Amino acid sequence: MKTTKKSKSKTPSTPEPKLPKPGSLMAPFWSSHDDIAPALAPAQKVSIRYVVLDVARHGLPLLSLYFLNRSIPSYLLLTAFNLALGLMVILVTTRDPTDMTSVDPRSRWSIMLLADLLFCALVLAVPAAVITVPLIAPAFYLGLFAGVDWQTVVFRNTFLVLAGGAALIAGGRAQRAFLANVVVGTVGGSRYSAPVIGNIAEDRSRSKGAYAAQLTLIATFVVLCYVMLTFSTESVYVLPIIYCLLLVFYDARPDLARRVFPQLWR
Repeated sequence: MKTTKKSKSKTPSTPEPKLPKPGSLMAPFWSSHDDIAPALAPAQKVSIRYVVLDVARHGLPLLSLYFLNRSIPSYLLLTAFNLALGLMVILVTTRDPTDMTSVDPRSRWSIMLLADLLFCALVLAVPAAVITVPLIAPAFYLGLFAGVDWQTVVFRNTFLVLAGGAALIAGGRAQRAFLANVVVGTVGGSRYSAPVIGNIAEDRSRSKGAYAAQLTLIATFVVLCYVMLTFSTESVYVLPIIYCLLLVFYDARPDLARRVFPQLWR
């Protein structure tokens, strides 16, 4: 009796996906393949509230330039302070494994949230004012040759009000970022009882990219200072609007910004 051998059907093997080389245009923003997860990280979600806060903060210098002070030096000084606030927001919102994961329920009271907002604004504004000094230095020296009275610019009431408004908005941005990563615990309970929300390693990687993006914006700001203080034509008044849109883009979608200039985020 002959036995018929069943032919084993070979299932076609699926080829392993090839990862792009680090630093290439198709590679994600991580610097090496060791950091790449099995599935590529999804696109970063855009928070409408964050975008509104970013538009409001970056729009304050435009409000000074086009409607209130109508002064280029005042606009540049507010923009430099705004960039310094951006650096501080990145610093205070960068997560750490030792950060608390739960908060006291009383911290969600309206009066406590308001007090926390004012405290955040003060904490951000003081070092931001110090950082503003080297940022505004190129515009300061160019303004001296143009006869700009910087003392009058700084102590103008509208400038101080707009700078305070920018600090409050930045404080609100930092406050919302903190509240999004903690849960309400119990009165007197442990501040580390809740599980960690999200992925701290990915958040820290995004913060590094945000730092690099902010440095790129500061370098662009130096060029903006030179153009606006050197050329007094009406066409230069379009540049602040373009720069404002660039600031909002970098804040709202830093993941896309890292793909625009991939070599800068390594």
